[in-house]
Amino acid sequence: MDAVTVRTDDVERARAEVGRVFCPHRLTPESGVRSVRLRMAARRTGGVGIVDLDYGRAVRIQPAPLETFYLVQIPRRGSTVVRHAGRTVTSTPDVASVLSPYDPSDMHWSEGSPHRIFYADRRTVDRELARLLGRPADGPVRFDLGMIMNTAAATAWRRGVEFLADELSQPTDESLLHHPAVAARLVQALVGKLLLAHRHTYTDLLAEPAPHPTPGRLVRRARTLIRDHHGEALTVGEVAEALRVSVRTLQDCFRRELQTTPTAYLRACRLDAAHRALRAAGPGASVTAIAVQHGFAHLGRFAGEYRARFGESPSTTLRR
Repeated sequence: MDAVTVRTDDVERARAEVGRVFCPHRLTPESGVRSVRLRMAARRTGGVGIVDLDYGRAVRIQPAPLETFYLVQIPRRGSTVVRHAGRTVTSTPDVASVLSPYDPSDMHWSEGSPHRIFYADRRTVDRELARLLGRPADGPVRFDLGMIMNTAAATAWRRGVEFLADELSQPTDESLLHHPAVAARLVQALVGKLLLAHRHTYTDLLAEPAPHPTPGRLVRRARTLIRDHHGEALTVGEVAEALRVSVRTLQDCFRRELQTTPTAYLRACRLDAAHRALRAAGPGASVTAIAVQHGFAHLGRFAGEYRARFGESPSTTLRR
């Protein structure tokens, strides 16, 4: 996991260090401001990352088109006026700004406006959109500039961002992201959820019904694939890709045939496998190791889902 931490009061050093993390840009203190109080911690894994950034002073930031990545900028406090792609939004803790790679930006950050910024590589976004659509996109993905953060979908996505930030802040060998399969699943989940939670150029297409001529056969093939490979770094997107359908087609068929979702079915298979592993575990085994081995990154959520399915905690099963 790449990590950068910077503290400086010098404007030119602040511009250079932030530019190394993101891209070259103009950084101008607002009228009457002579210095900054930059505090930055940037961490990445795979195609995503978290940057905690605070200039400490009122500044104007003018980057050229980002070209290779997207940013979701969430103020912790204060506000930011963001102009991007012909639109303007006043960003607050309740309204994030989402920058797409194709246009320059002009941003005025107020004093005392620390931001948590989610970074996503453009290739990662394109790949996850292709999985959702069942084919490569015909053109660039452009998000709406303002993202309301108090909707149910955005709230769920933000919980994932906070979890990613917490794990990225841990020593490498103590983080769940040290396990490549877990890191890959989290990256796909966060980018996929962003594509479903916030409006962009393909939102309407993703919302269209996705019929399949033989839904029962498709679901049977999907169930077999999941049962045979749920112990691997498998995601619903990869199941859909292997079956040559879109994620929404797979979801629609599961709902029609089984009244559930492929995500829930995959999770149930993993819970059942973890239950078997806990019952068969020998001395020295741990709930954490078995949970991670079976693809559960969030241990608290694993424990809750496990109790709901089996009527006892994982640790109780392990002690039997």
